[in-house]
Amino acid sequence: MTAVQLPPAALDHDIPDLLRGTAVVALVPTTLSSEWTAEMAWRVARAAAGSGRRTALVDCFVDEPALHTVAGSPNDVGIVDAFEYGASLSRIVQPQPEPNLFFIAAGTFAPEPRSLMTHPRWRRLAAGFRHEGALLLLYLPADCLGELSADLDGVIALAQPGTDIAAAEASDVADALGRGLLLLAVVGEPRGPQPVAPADGGPEAAAPPGGVAAAAGPAPRRRDSAPMSLLIRERHGTPWGWYAALFALALGVAGYLSRAQLLRLAGWAPAAMPVLPRAVPAAPDARAPRADSLPLAIQVSAWRSVVDAQASADTLERDGIPTMISPVLLRDSRIWFRVYAGPVTSGAEVDSLRHVLRTSGHLAPDAAASRVPLSFALAGGLTPNAAQTERARLRSAGVPCFVLGQGDGAYRLFAGAFESEEQADILRGLLSEAGAAGRLLPRVGFVP
Repeated sequence: MTAVQLPPAALDHDIPDLLRGTAVVALVPTTLSSEWTAEMAWRVARAAAGSGRRTALVDCFVDEPALHTVAGSPNDVGIVDAFEYGASLSRIVQPQPEPNLFFIAAGTFAPEPRSLMTHPRWRRLAAGFRHEGALLLLYLPADCLGELSADLDGVIALAQPGTDIAAAEASDVADALGRGLLLLAVVGEPRGPQPVAPADGGPEAAAPPGGVAAAAGPAPRRRDSAPMSLLIRERHGTPWGWYAALFALALGVAGYLSRAQLLRLAGWAPAAMPVLPRAVPAAPDARAPRADSLPLAIQVSAWRSVVDAQASADTLERDGIPTMISPVLLRDSRIWFRVYAGPVTSGAEVDSLRHVLRTSGHLAPDAAASRVPLSFALAGGLTPNAAQTERARLRSAGVPCFVLGQGDGAYRLFAGAFESEEQADILRGLLSEAGAAGRLLPRVGFVP
């Protein structure tokens, strides 16, 4: 079980040789994921790409993503959106400032990483990387090592500072090794002074000054490298920059992957994706509705059955009134499905909506405005037709949801309307059963 032991300072020199001949490698924290292990994953990826090899780093902690926070990178779409919602690889891949380096975030929240690891597309993705001679680095939980549907060429264990390096090879990593998986290296600062092999292969040299003390925190970056939060440009607005970057990739600028190469790496033919049509980005239109916070709604009714609640919502929508349905567990331990009219932004819009409800005969005498700002954000980046199609599919599965426009001109599905996170547990379970995991977020957008 003994593996190469790599202190962080040795990564730039040793990683390219260590990963030569591999195509799919797991980067596994030996304890709970932390900012330090996430930083080490980035350093391994940068070291591999620095040798001139095309390298993609994927965050597989889909229930608790970490890599994007260390890098200052967005996590709006990622591997979950590609595998579960049909997002194209060119949409989710984020080229990095360093040549040959790409990042794929976790994306839409998924409650169970293991289920993502069994997805058959991993095999096609891995085969594409092998064919192209590129490197796929998967930052994933140790208990997912046995779940991945693709073959791994090895594991690099990421041991936090002060960890006993021998102990880093235990638990789930040891179980994977028992099944024949190769442990390539353990990255970390071992306890006590350790010899470090010099670059020229000569006699062993003493550990660099401060080697033990430096183990108390992340190793410093190379002097010629800026923090990732400064290197990665913040992205705003419509993704025209992505398409310009992809065009540049097609011309082979700076050695980046072209869109065609990315598709080959994924093993996806253009005709096979996406599962749902994506919205075509357009130039901002001053006449288009503006995306805004939508925290308010008016409760119109409540039903014991989701079927009855959806029928009530359909009646409102036929009169042009937008609706949301939210299951809640009341004090009598029974689930009720509340039907809301809305959502809206302000008190003035509440008054306008109340007038519409009253004149159309839908408003109960005791109906009042509610502040229910939280909803589950589901599939996004959709055309209006695709959004309605997916809404109908989820409704047929017993998951009431609604559609809001977004600031980039695309459309996203949302489910539920809650005052607090505790109220959302019932719907969270329904979404999981229907295979439609989402993130509970403050609701933002505009009513189509």
